[in-house]
Amino acid sequence: MKKHYFISLFILGNLYNAQIGIAPNPADHEPHQNSILDVKSSTPSKTVLLPVVSQITNAADPDNDNNYRGAIAYSKNNATIYEHDGTNWSSIYNYVVEVRPQYFAHFSRSSNLSLSCNGGLLPPYGCTSSGTISLVNNGSSDFLGSSINLSLASNVVTVNETGLYRITYRSYATFNGLNTDEIQLRLQKAAVATPTVFSTIDSKSFTSDNDNLGYSPVFNGSIVVQVSAGEKFRLQGFMQSGFSPLINSSTSFQNNNTYGTGELIFEKIVL
Repeated sequence: MKKHYFISLFILGNLYNAQIGIAPNPADHEPHQNSILDVKSSTPSKTVLLPVVSQITNAADPDNDNNYRGAIAYSKNNATIYEHDGTNWSSIYNYVVEVRPQYFAHFSRSSNLSLSCNGGLLPPYGCTSSGTISLVNNGSSDFLGSSINLSLASNVVTVNETGLYRITYRSYATFNGLNTDEIQLRLQKAAVATPTVFSTIDSKSFTSDNDNLGYSPVFNGSIVVQVSAGEKFRLQGFMQSGFSPLINSSTSFQNNNTYGTGELIFEKIVL
């Protein structure tokens, strides 16, 4: 049977001070005195459906608009509610992830990954090289809680339980050889249907211009993402060089405790 919802509008002094009550029961249509909109529901309770976007970049994103501050939308891409701060969208999990219970699994780097390539003598100059970073776990000491199960094979982590995860990845690296222009640490994911096809979902980069500052890069990346059971993850090191005809361009992603051991950490967010 079709239900009719009654909307009451109370004019308090003038038209600029209105209250709206929405309720399935005509006897319960009066809004709360301190609310501008009061949505009520009987049993079983109905919900308020937020605006839904395929990904948050498809939502309006005005800058320096305090009147837009507090706007909310739901992103299907990573099953996250976003709030606008007047300039940018921010996931609400940025606020709650640090204070909620979490179960996590931790993988550390077992060895260095060395990459090199030669740009050659003829144009187009430059070359690229990439490789999968090796991982290792130490058994039960690397796992907390039983609600998350991760298996490790061929330096690929398979998530066996659907959920919202925060994935943190770290590594230390060095520039070597000649004219290495950029190096990247990439977090990559493969879908269940295409388990050998990996695409980059987050990355951190370092350029030779930064290297002139006199230090080697320590990559620190973190992303919150909705994960389906059976999806696979890996860490990839990547480098790109310019003109280097005689000496190879190269870089090394190192497992150096002086700068911190490389890590790949999965935390399941439990709300």
